[in-house]
Amino acid sequence: MNEARTIGFFTSLFPDCSVQGPVVARLVEAPKHGSVRFTAEASFPRYAPSSPLAACNARKVEGLKMIFEAAEGYEGLDAFRVLLIQPDGSATTLDVKVSIR
Repeated sequence: MNEARTIGFFTSLFPDCSVQGPVVARLVEAPKHGSVRFTAEASFPRYAPSSPLAACNARKVEGLKMIFEAAEGYEGLDAFRVLLIQPDGSATTLDVKVSIR
Protein backbone atom coordinates (compact mmCIF):
# COMPACT_ATOMS: atom_id res chain seq x y z
CA MET A 1 0.00 0.00 0.00
CA ASN A 2 1.44 3.37 -1.04
CA GLU A 3 1.23 6.29 1.35
CA ALA A 4 0.94 10.00 0.72
CA ARG A 5 4.24 11.70 1.58
CA THR A 6 5.13 15.34 2.09
CA ILE A 7 8.01 15.94 -0.30
CA GLY A 8 8.25 19.73 -0.14
CA PHE A 9 7.37 22.79 1.90
CA PHE A 10 7.39 26.29 0.47
CA THR A 11 7.15 29.59 2.29
CA SER A 12 8.36 33.16 1.83
CA LEU A 13 9.60 34.86 4.99
CA PHE A 14 10.82 38.26 6.12
CA PRO A 15 14.06 38.36 8.19
CA ASP A 16 11.96 38.42 11.40
CA CYS A 17 10.44 35.06 10.28
CA SER A 18 6.99 36.52 9.59
CA VAL A 19 5.32 35.30 6.41
CA GLN A 20 5.45 37.65 3.41
CA GLY A 21 2.28 36.16 1.94
CA PRO A 22 1.04 32.93 0.40
CA VAL A 23 3.08 30.88 -2.05
CA VAL A 24 0.90 29.61 -4.92
CA ALA A 25 1.64 26.33 -6.73
CA ARG A 26 0.42 25.22 -10.13
CA LEU A 27 0.92 21.69 -11.43
CA VAL A 28 2.33 22.23 -14.93
CA GLU A 29 2.92 18.57 -15.77
CA ALA A 30 1.25 15.84 -13.71
CA PRO A 31 3.02 12.64 -12.62
CA LYS A 32 2.23 9.57 -14.71
CA HIS A 33 2.12 7.14 -11.78
CA GLY A 34 0.58 9.08 -8.92
CA SER A 35 -0.93 12.34 -7.78
CA VAL A 36 0.25 15.61 -6.25
CA ARG A 37 -1.68 17.92 -3.99
CA PHE A 38 -0.85 21.12 -2.15
CA THR A 39 -2.14 22.06 1.29
CA ALA A 40 -1.72 25.30 3.20
CA GLU A 41 -0.42 24.48 6.68
CA ALA A 42 2.30 25.29 9.17
CA SER A 43 5.62 23.46 9.15
CA PHE A 44 9.31 24.06 9.75
CA PRO A 45 11.25 25.72 6.92
CA ARG A 46 14.67 24.35 5.96
CA TYR A 47 16.98 27.21 5.16
CA ALA A 48 20.70 26.52 4.75
CA PRO A 49 22.79 27.27 7.87
CA SER A 50 24.48 30.12 5.98
CA SER A 51 21.14 31.77 5.09
CA PRO A 52 20.08 34.94 6.91
CA LEU A 53 16.76 33.12 7.45
CA ALA A 54 18.34 30.05 9.12
CA ALA A 55 17.04 31.16 12.54
CA CYS A 56 13.50 30.69 11.17
CA ASN A 57 14.11 26.91 10.93
CA ALA A 58 13.38 26.60 14.66
CA ARG A 59 9.74 27.71 14.40
CA LYS A 60 6.68 26.58 12.51
CA VAL A 61 5.48 29.03 9.89
CA GLU A 62 2.57 29.05 7.46
CA GLY A 63 3.36 27.76 4.01
CA LEU A 64 2.42 25.29 1.32
CA LYS A 65 3.10 21.55 1.62
CA MET A 66 3.58 19.49 -1.54
CA ILE A 67 2.27 15.95 -1.07
CA PHE A 68 2.85 13.07 -3.50
CA GLU A 69 1.01 9.75 -3.53
CA ALA A 70 2.04 6.97 -5.91
CA ALA A 71 -0.52 4.88 -7.74
CA GLU A 72 -1.43 1.71 -5.85
CA GLY A 73 1.17 -1.02 -6.39
CA TYR A 74 3.48 1.15 -8.49
CA GLU A 75 7.24 0.94 -7.95
CA GLY A 76 9.78 2.88 -9.96
CA LEU A 77 10.45 6.45 -10.97
CA ASP A 78 7.99 9.27 -11.56
CA ALA A 79 8.33 12.94 -12.35
CA PHE A 80 6.25 16.09 -12.52
CA ARG A 81 6.65 19.84 -12.99
CA VAL A 82 5.43 22.56 -10.64
CA LEU A 83 5.26 26.34 -11.03
CA LEU A 84 5.75 28.19 -7.72
CA ILE A 85 4.62 31.81 -7.53
CA GLN A 86 6.01 33.88 -4.66
CA PRO A 87 4.08 36.68 -2.91
CA ASP A 88 6.08 39.28 -4.88
CA GLY A 89 4.96 37.71 -8.19
CA SER A 90 8.27 36.06 -9.04
CA ALA A 91 7.97 32.47 -10.25
CA THR A 92 10.14 29.36 -10.33
CA THR A 93 9.59 26.10 -12.18
CA LEU A 94 10.57 22.92 -10.33
CA ASP A 95 11.19 19.60 -12.05
CA VAL A 96 10.51 17.00 -9.36
CA LYS A 97 11.64 13.36 -9.61
CA VAL A 98 10.54 10.72 -7.13
CA SER A 99 11.62 7.14 -6.58
CA ILE A 100 8.81 4.87 -5.38
CA ARG A 101 9.65 1.59 -3.65
